[in-house]
Amino acid sequence: MSQNEEKLRITNKDELRRRHAGNYEPINNGERYLLPYEVQLRNQPPEFFKQLSEYDFLKSATSGIKLTLSGLLDELKCLDDLESGRGFWKNFNESALNKHLNPIIGCNSWKKAYLKINRETDIDKPHHNDMLKCVYLLAHLHKASSSYIRQLARESDVWSTDLRVYYPRKDFEFSEEYSGYLSELYANILFDQPLKIRRLVKCLDVCIEKLTNHADSEWIAPFLKHRTIDSDAPSLKILKFNQIALSTHHTALNSYLQDKISGPFDLTSFDKLKANENDQSVVLIASAQQYELVAALCMRVLLQNPLREENGWWVSEGTPPISHEDMKLCIDAVTNAFSADALNQLKIESDGTKNGKRDTSIPAAVKKLAEQNPETVEEIFMIGSADFARVPELYSHYLRKRCEYAIATIRSSGDLGKSVLSNIAETPQAVVESMQPNPNLKVVLDYIRGNNLNQISSDIEDLERDLMFERLREGEDAKVGIIYQFINPSLPPRRP
Repeated sequence: MSQNEEKLRITNKDELRRRHAGNYEPINNGERYLLPYEVQLRNQPPEFFKQLSEYDFLKSATSGIKLTLSGLLDELKCLDDLESGRGFWKNFNESALNKHLNPIIGCNSWKKAYLKINRETDIDKPHHNDMLKCVYLLAHLHKASSSYIRQLARESDVWSTDLRVYYPRKDFEFSEEYSGYLSELYANILFDQPLKIRRLVKCLDVCIEKLTNHADSEWIAPFLKHRTIDSDAPSLKILKFNQIALSTHHTALNSYLQDKISGPFDLTSFDKLKANENDQSVVLIASAQQYELVAALCMRVLLQNPLREENGWWVSEGTPPISHEDMKLCIDAVTNAFSADALNQLKIESDGTKNGKRDTSIPAAVKKLAEQNPETVEEIFMIGSADFARVPELYSHYLRKRCEYAIATIRSSGDLGKSVLSNIAETPQAVVESMQPNPNLKVVLDYIRGNNLNQISSDIEDLERDLMFERLREGEDAKVGIIYQFINPSLPPRRP
């Protein structure tokens, strides 16, 4: 294998997608998961790494060879278009690096900020090599598609792809490839990082969510005021930016959907939908039964852990038991809510045919979910992880929030006990309000942006240690923290 062969493979979109297909591997060191390519790299012989370019993150810096911009440009000549005679670098530097990378890593010029000039030393520019390796990796990925770095630079984008929960969805046409792009970045950049940084970066989206939810806690509020110097390498800044952007994507998704989950429904909506199945003039993409199965699927997601039947009750670890009567009440309410939206032909429009892919629809999403999950309500309750693959997050998130709204509706009417699904909002209005931006998010993002990863890691490790002792005193599982989990998590399957 030549020096560049390993990276030349990712200049092909199909090869990039195939490299990163497959299931994530659970791991119990706090990282939660290993990406498929990370597993592959761990099994490579030493010869694999010896043949890599000196500008590759996977190559250990033991040769003593000095990395330079001119040396990098020589390495990237293999990306030139030989047929047209056009050089790769000029367009890549102007359209990708200057336009998108600079804002991502927070500077006006990546060259001036990070590369050594004249007699500057490692003390002056400690991240010189890291910056060149970033450009080397980004260049090969850019050769596959110039769209990737544009997507990476976006914030508050409803049609984002989340690395953690990613499935091959129809959010946009290159979603599978773009997930491969993110996975390639994470696998390469984190390859030689210490565990505490790997753990933090992979869980940073969870960290932001948990800190936002508990920002006023005496455990958390004090360290949210910490501020430290900007000392992170540009490669880690790229991943940090991506994880911060995920929280803005989620906020945008909630804002987009919050006025679409509160439509009226009644006890007859499901029966009316079933009646339409016998009307040949009405074309239904999803059957009434499929709406009921998806209602059960959304209930299963809200309960977090699998259920089992015990003496007329549905029992799930970490959740108060639910009687068969209350569970039927919930399923009926959610099914009626979904049915009412189907009868009213509720449409959730995206931004058209983004990247050349036609939109799907709520009924198409319901049909897909029903077909790829168990065929009965009881079997759905017992599964380890629901399969939401190949369904745009826009639709799956709508279904989950509509489910919460329906349950809150029957609870506020007095028909459902307060202990049933007490982890969701109690009233319909509270469900809608839960989708509004949390003012604590700005405080948390200011903290994340205002500190280097070493400081954030130190704060989170201290928090988890203190909480671990608290859980031990309470007789709870010390391995499951508020952010880090030192057990093998149950991960949903991904489809190649």
